[in-house]
Amino acid sequence: MIISHKHKYIFIKTQKTAGSSIEIFLSRFCSEDDIITPLSLADEKIRQEWQGCTPRNYTRPLKLIEYRLEHLKKLIIHQEKGTKNIFWPHMPAKSIKAIVGEEIWNSYFKFCFVRNPWDAVISRYYWYMNKSNETTNHVELDDFLNKFDPHNNFYKYTINDELAVDYVGKYEALIESMRVICQKIGLPFDDSLPRAKSQTRKDKRHYSTIFNEVQADYVKQKCLKEIELFGYIYENK
Repeated sequence: MIISHKHKYIFIKTQKTAGSSIEIFLSRFCSEDDIITPLSLADEKIRQEWQGCTPRNYTRPLKLIEYRLEHLKKLIIHQEKGTKNIFWPHMPAKSIKAIVGEEIWNSYFKFCFVRNPWDAVISRYYWYMNKSNETTNHVELDDFLNKFDPHNNFYKYTINDELAVDYVGKYEALIESMRVICQKIGLPFDDSLPRAKSQTRKDKRHYSTIFNEVQADYVKQKCLKEIELFGYIYENK
């Protein structure tokens, strides 16, 4: 997630929509006062290679009443003061608005990205297996769906089920959407983005060859609001 006071925009980072790649690109043009949330260690390395700005301004100092034993140890041993995250990577619009206030929220250009929910769920499925180091101990898709609610993006860019952003880019038209965004916020864009998390999925099969009918319908029911809002359909390949 990025809040740029320099360019007056708020990037709301949804899941499995190339958000880390977009954030790395945008961070190249941020200032010291902008808010940038952290990425994974691997993606922070890519950000460094792309000469992007490091994470900043996403924490606040802990109040004395908030200190716990682990914070006191760091303070005594390392003279490291405790902090609390007030902004985080996949922070929903409602929470961002509550912190930045009406003036910034209403005057800044707010944008996010969406993706065909069936495709996004499969992407997250493989990401989960890779993160859990369970690529050899295969996790069944049914088990994954039971563990994780696939409806995990709609509430991030809506408030009270109403669209809360000024522009929604589509993962399926990533470069075209980025052109629109960069023109709006005044950034140069040469149609290239970093490839964050590009190695987490080895199986590139189309989602329709992975879901069975029951699983596909389950995702549809869970993500129905997003599907209807953006006209996504289940495509068979």
